[in-house]
Amino acid sequence: MNGFIAVHCGAGYHSDSLKKEYQKTCYVACRKAVEALKGGGDAVDAVEKAIIELENSSLTNAGYGSNLSWEGSVECDASIMNGQTLHFGACGAVSNVWNPISLAKHLCIRQCESLSLGRVPPCILTGQGAKIWAERMGLEIVDDRKMISARAFRNYKHCKRKLKKYSLQNDVRFSPLDTVGAICVDANGVVASGASSGGVSLKHEGRVGQAASFGSGAWAMMSRDGIQPSVAACTSGCGEHLIRTQLAKNTAESLLEPSPVIGLDKCLKEKFLESPFLWDVAERLGGSLALIFNPQVGEGELLWGHTTKTMCIGYMSTENAKPKCVISYLPPKMESGRKAVVSGIPFKVTMQPSPVLQWEVKTEVNLNGSQ
Repeated sequence: MNGFIAVHCGAGYHSDSLKKEYQKTCYVACRKAVEALKGGGDAVDAVEKAIIELENSSLTNAGYGSNLSWEGSVECDASIMNGQTLHFGACGAVSNVWNPISLAKHLCIRQCESLSLGRVPPCILTGQGAKIWAERMGLEIVDDRKMISARAFRNYKHCKRKLKKYSLQNDVRFSPLDTVGAICVDANGVVASGASSGGVSLKHEGRVGQAASFGSGAWAMMSRDGIQPSVAACTSGCGEHLIRTQLAKNTAESLLEPSPVIGLDKCLKEKFLESPFLWDVAERLGGSLALIFNPQVGEGELLWGHTTKTMCIGYMSTENAKPKCVISYLPPKMESGRKAVVSGIPFKVTMQPSPVLQWEVKTEVNLNGSQ
């Protein structure tokens, strides 16, 4: 199947010394997603495969390599949204699941299950309950310590030392914001979005961030009539700020303006930097990766914007020979947390002969009645 995938390694600060490594990580993630599409997978499958690759990297703050909590453990958040069904699956504060995005995907696709006694399938699970559910689904469960990378442990010790000297428990400058996300549109015009994060360093145990919060970390909505465009978005930054402003949902909806670039710029300015919900926040650090797609002509635009120093992005069409990976920089004269920069590129997707552009629901029946 044809399609277009875009990924990010976070909005934060990407050092020059690691620039090539971040770009390589995005490169491989795009490749994995394209392989999934060419193998017959849909947009949701491609998003999962891309984020699995990002979670497996020790560079990113997601899955293996996530920031450590106050007590020195890994607790991951992740979510996927299917723009066709509008179903959403997420997990939060999960310690033992090797790829949290796969758990989120399982929760998403099982939203249509018929359970006994009128029970409703969960869309968000946290902590121990999420681990138990993942075990039932046959996902890889590992010892807590296996999730800790050397890089994350060094950062943890660094932050602990700083705290002995300064009061920096809530200072995001000492917490890498390189969470990950992916968005995709396939040849049926279906869009999907996903996000995964280890959260801010030294967070309180049990804390759940934007990557597991509806409308904050990931958002996708497909055209219902084949005329209106489809949109998808994922975010990065300080989770609490993204939750308060529901930045993923607002980003996606902003692309429906006559000019998507102007719409995103306006969104970051009015719905984030000037948001009344962040009245008590001095530096408003965040970023969005988004796409808008017209299924009638098979054309779309990929856009990204951020208020942080940098944002690392990769993108690829199934019809391209290789991915394109870039690091977007806030102009030198712009102050991070107070100004935003927006960029974008056009793309095309060769559509299926008979695009599936209607509401379509896949039902999966769990014979043993378990969740």
